[in-house]
Amino acid sequence: MKFSSFKYNYSRNLGDNIQSLAAEQFLPQIDKRLDRDSLNGISENEAHLIIMNGWFSHFPLKCFPPSDSILPIFIGFHISYGNDTEKHFLSSQCVNYLKCHEPIGCRDKRTMRLLAAKGIKVFYSKCLTLTFPKREIKPKNGQVFLVDAAHFPIPQFLRQNAVTISHETDDIWGDELKVLMGKKLLEIYKKQARLVITTRLHCALPCIAMGIPVIFFGNPTEDRISLLNDLNIKINTLPNKWIKISYTILKRIHLEKIFWKAATRLFYNVNWNPQSICIEREKIKLIKITQELIINKTKSYRL
Repeated sequence: MKFSSFKYNYSRNLGDNIQSLAAEQFLPQIDKRLDRDSLNGISENEAHLIIMNGWFSHFPLKCFPPSDSILPIFIGFHISYGNDTEKHFLSSQCVNYLKCHEPIGCRDKRTMRLLAAKGIKVFYSKCLTLTFPKREIKPKNGQVFLVDAAHFPIPQFLRQNAVTISHETDDIWGDELKVLMGKKLLEIYKKQARLVITTRLHCALPCIAMGIPVIFFGNPTEDRISLLNDLNIKINTLPNKWIKISYTILKRIHLEKIFWKAATRLFYNVNWNPQSICIEREKIKLIKITQELIINKTKSYRL
């Protein structure tokens, strides 16, 4: 039996690689990386154990159900609800496959409800990026990081000297480089961040795990990011175009203080000084469950 992880031939989001780095913490080695969106066509001489932590899928028909070369462990599993993906994953063929590999740990409650309605044994695991170790030392002169969040109004006292980063990559970057970039980003956040302001779920979750204060912007009703609510992290509504326009105009004439006075009271109620939250109890449970699933899958394969 081999131990494998995912690569992402059709994704430009480093958050995918970060999800795989979280899963790789639990494996003794990584013998190969297989494309997440092409699991149906994988053909290997030996079985490859893979932790199915992540978002599925850009190409559901090519992805699911995976071939017999794959030994899946489902934890942190999320089904996309676009492009007929949900319909495919709930087809009889896919449902039967999932029943063969129960229990299915789901990243969000919506995925859990969909699968439970089909008679599949499920549990709410959240995401393995919550298992990254908590940092032991806070930076003395930590920086504010704006991660795919620099395009909308943020107070000057936070924006000044902030580090601007994007998790979006270029198409020409290979998987090896993206893995290294993901590792480097995690190291930078851990060692340098005093606050992270982001729209990226898989920036927010690792930072929460590491004990870094996070301000998150997104759609509060979106199931994909709903686990943040269960972690007591507020999902701040993204500013609409009129807020952006108002801020831009007032900033140009050096009256942005008027914007913030009105915004704070009327339509932009954000806590700009959040505290880190402790998830160590939940982290310990998630680590234990993952380790048990790996042991059980390995035992069942050898029998």
